[in-house]
Amino acid sequence: MSKQITIIGGSGQMGRLFTSLWQDLGYIVHALGRSNWGDATQLLQKSAAVIVCVPIHITATTIEEIAPLLNPDTILADFTSIKVTPLLAMLSSHQGPVLGLHPMFGPTIASPHNQVVVSCQGRYPEQCQWLLDSIAQMDFTIKPMSAEKHDQAMNFIQGIEHFLTFSLGTFLYHKQEHPQELLEIASPIYLAKLLLMGRIFDQDPALYADIIMADKNRLQLIREFSQWLTKWVEKLEQYNKQEFIHEFQQASQWMGQFTAYAQRISDDFLTIDLE
Repeated sequence: MSKQITIIGGSGQMGRLFTSLWQDLGYIVHALGRSNWGDATQLLQKSAAVIVCVPIHITATTIEEIAPLLNPDTILADFTSIKVTPLLAMLSSHQGPVLGLHPMFGPTIASPHNQVVVSCQGRYPEQCQWLLDSIAQMDFTIKPMSAEKHDQAMNFIQGIEHFLTFSLGTFLYHKQEHPQELLEIASPIYLAKLLLMGRIFDQDPALYADIIMADKNRLQLIREFSQWLTKWVEKLEQYNKQEFIHEFQQASQWMGQFTAYAQRISDDFLTIDLE
């Protein structure tokens, strides 16, 4: 008999994506939410894996609510974009296998190919392996990582980067400088930046609010970055060209071979015909 998987929040976009993918592999997948919460006990007790896929701010309380309903050998996992806090909540609430997962993509991807799912070990990894194998079978790339290292990286990837995108888009709006007009004269690299900005603003704003405000450390890093920008605006106003060049060179040397790699890879995708 096929293993059964229950996705808490399975009616959302990410939940629907993984429901379809697991069903294609032959698993029985249930979506559990407030509309059918009366079925929670029945669905959870017969599930081999339960995935918490709800907004960040209710993840911990959801884990605490459903954990007592699980069988001891049921895998409890989450899809949250922070990992330390949900993992601790799962480990303290459930005595069985625990796994932290983070799909590093939005629910509108065209294909799993080249898309990464971060995996953070919680408890009993050998019992969790079949779930990871199923995700790899979908053609996702599994990237093992500690929860602490994941969250530190996400503070930059999701905190700083999404905040920059939000800041640019809203600043363009307040200056009434429409990006469509900028496209007409944009270089290929700036065109790519504008398109990525537009892609973000085509998504659910509540999702990005949750992501940016997910963690106090993330907000502190954004504050530090803001202070760094203010410092450099003051230097620019002083026309401090030599210090700018020195800082640029220091950062370039620190990045090492990454700069040549970035030049080569970006040259490749900037040759793609966007017509």
